Amino acid sequence: MIRFRPLVLLLAATLIVSSCSAIQQQQDQSIPRAQTNFATAEAAFNILIERHVDKPTSSQLLNAAIDAVATLLVKMNDPSQQVAKPTFTDNPQSDFAKFAASLNAVLAANPKEDPKLVEQQATDGMARSMNECHTYYLDPTRAKGFNAPPQEYSGIGATITSPGPNDLVEVAQVFPNSPAEKAGVKKGDKIKTVNGEDMQGLTSEEVANKIKGPEGTTVNIVFIRNGADTPISIVRGKVTPPRVIDQTDDGNVGYIYVSQLNGDVSNQVAQAVKRQNDAGVVGRVLDLRDDPGGDLSAAVDIASIFLKNSTLVYQVGRDGNRTALRTNDRMYIDGPKPLVVLVNKNSASGAEIIAAGVQANGIGVVMGAQTAGCVGIGQPRELPDGGLLLVTIARMEDAKTGEPLNGPGKGIVPDKPVVADANSGTDNQRLAADQFIRSGGKS
Repeated sequence: MIRFRPLVLLLAATLIVSSCSAIQQQQDQSIPRAQTNFATAEAAFNILIERHVDKPTSSQLLNAAIDAVATLLVKMNDPSQQVAKPTFTDNPQSDFAKFAASLNAVLAANPKEDPKLVEQQATDGMARSMNECHTYYLDPTRAKGFNAPPQEYSGIGATITSPGPNDLVEVAQVFPNSPAEKAGVKKGDKIKTVNGEDMQGLTSEEVANKIKGPEGTTVNIVFIRNGADTPISIVRGKVTPPRVIDQTDDGNVGYIYVSQLNGDVSNQVAQAVKRQNDAGVVGRVLDLRDDPGGDLSAAVDIASIFLKNSTLVYQVGRDGNRTALRTNDRMYIDGPKPLVVLVNKNSASGAEIIAAGVQANGIGVVMGAQTAGCVGIGQPRELPDGGLLLVTIARMEDAKTGEPLNGPGKGIVPDKPVVADANSGTDNQRLAADQFIRSGGKS
């Protein structure tokens, strides 16, 4: 993807791409027969026209596709950088035929261009024109790792995230007993250089590619911590990224960190809750900071561990109908404990659904920073090129207030805001959550 998205990438030998959508697993695999020689772009166009919750027009999608191709030609320094933009009439079939003719003209005028790359750029442009975080195109390479459960890799054992398109990438989570933890890497450390190379302006994926490497080799990273350069040498090792981290602190407060909502993550959380209950914890912190979401069913099941017979959020579909997203009461664990849910600006989609359900039903306190406002149901659709198109088929509304949760300035506003202190060297948000539990729910 070209645009910035709140996406957490693993520092793995093979990067794992996870969606920031709540993914509905049921998908229609059938692809209509293409009427032009641009089967992938045509399939994506038809899916967006017929399925997207916002009902885009053909002119919106195709003008954006042409603009994306023009941008590619400029980037590749092609002599013929102008792309004819037909007059579209919002008749999907005739408009796409006009678009295909324009694309054929581009390829004829720029013979060195790879037709597949041009078509992929056009497809990406259509998806980006929806201007919301759930709809996007993954080329065949990135599609292979879509929403995949963590795999063993050779690296340092941490996740990283991009706070913004022009900011230094920073450490989002350090895995227990990992090379990064043993070397002294901390959550919130900003990555300034890797093996002497400046990381300013690089994406999370690009930084991850610099850090990964064979087991037993050393990577030299200069972090910025508390405003000062902090050089650390780390020997890479074999790591399996945990989806759930389960701890109990000295004050008998349980802590569960969930990195991503896929695979058997809900069962792992349920087992952690049972272990902590058996140990007699006085309450627990559910840490969803930097969790980009994943499977919708995992989000529902994790929320259902803590509440039952409840509405988590309301879904609004393309037809405007409003339906309740309800708990899965088979997951409920009796014997509730005081609960704090930690969130931040990178908590997205499924993580936001969990926090919204807890907040709306009053069974816990949400602390931290306002979430990403990236809440919807995305459906993955396979494309002829082997890539994937994620298309938003429903948006979400708060179960208590009815307010929309998706969009700029939206998301979950914490009951108790706690600004992360990047200069303290400690996780002040977690400390505040622990203290809240120990104090019996008093500020």
